[in-house]
Amino acid sequence: MYLHLGQGVMVRDRDMIGIFDLDNTTWSFRTRRFLERAEREGRVAALGDDLPRSFVLAEGRDGGPVVYLTPLSPAALAARAGRNGFE
Repeated sequence: MYLHLGQGVMVRDRDMIGIFDLDNTTWSFRTRRFLERAEREGRVAALGDDLPRSFVLAEGRDGGPVVYLTPLSPAALAARAGRNGFE
């Protein structure tokens, strides 16, 4: 199964690690540090020009993490995942 994140990007369910709300998670120093490192390493993909509301952490093809910044809310992504049979 796949989850559509927007802008034609789809992630396989077995590659997805989690869906995170940017407003809630960026309060943590560790999360900010992780996102900054991922950006420096070229592992961040911004989906769209709007302000991102959530990020999806997935395993990349090389086995490293990929962060997808999406303007979709975590609730919208979770609803899409639920309709697609994600657990």
